[in-house]
Amino acid sequence: MATRHSSVLVLGSAGFVGARLCQQLAADSCKVHALGRSETHGLRNGINHVRGSIEDRQLLRAVLAECEKVVYCAAMTTPGTSATDPALEVVGNLLPLARLLELAPEFDKRHIVYLSSGGAIYGDGSECASESDALRPRSYYGAGKAAAEAMLSACVASSSWSATILRPSNLYGPGQPASKGFAIVPTLFERASDGQPFQIWGDGSIIRDYLYLDDLVDAITRSMGSAQTSRLTVYNVASRQTASILELISACEHASGRTIQREYKPARSVDVARIAPEPGLVESELGWTARTDLAAGLRNTWAWFTQTHESCHSSLDP
Repeated sequence: MATRHSSVLVLGSAGFVGARLCQQLAADSCKVHALGRSETHGLRNGINHVRGSIEDRQLLRAVLAECEKVVYCAAMTTPGTSATDPALEVVGNLLPLARLLELAPEFDKRHIVYLSSGGAIYGDGSECASESDALRPRSYYGAGKAAAEAMLSACVASSSWSATILRPSNLYGPGQPASKGFAIVPTLFERASDGQPFQIWGDGSIIRDYLYLDDLVDAITRSMGSAQTSRLTVYNVASRQTASILELISACEHASGRTIQREYKPARSVDVARIAPEPGLVESELGWTARTDLAAGLRNTWAWFTQTHESCHSSLDP
């Protein structure tokens, strides 16, 4: 776990992972500085919220001076948003990371935890992929993650910083917004709610590993508090719970008590048949395992989804 009372800078703190991580770190008595474009200034619930950009050098220097650990959750793209505009990966993701890393010589012995991707980075070798396997991304999103990992490796080689790279599998949980071509679980729950058909590309046999948000947060906090065997470590973070698209739809129907209509589309060449990275290294070195089974995680996510939508609808009532 993260060391109690340590100071942690969370970048991208208003996002799906960042917001939950900040809550957990504060509960663990860490001093949390939350920096994000959507943040609002102020100290609330033990978290120092700072609104701003990672590219603001003066602001970044100020918060880095207060923190010995950094968790990089910031991301501006999904596989879909950069599919036809690869420059988004450079401008939206790689440039902000570079702005952070260029400050490394000014701050001694910082430890950064970076969230990469276990689903987009291995390409056709995604089944049982280990951390030492070659990276063969099939999307610009995955290529951006591979480039970011290379930049972190260079930073560690040229500074006193250390880094942990986490490659999570398909993430889901309360607080995740639906996005076109991304975040399948909230999209399925939207279809369960509105009755519109869910589009299946191919026959629905594509298999993915599904990782619950709180299990990823646990992996992050463990990686922050562990004694690293090397200054650069890489871990796959996967639940070992896989499901095909059709199996996931059925599981979401069971969790919601609703029927989800299917609409079949032609298979896409960009889709990898099976993505299930091997998490043995994080299990052996950090003692981490996923504790949330898929059925329980989906029930929790549906409960959040219905509560959020009911609150939204009630606020619109006259």
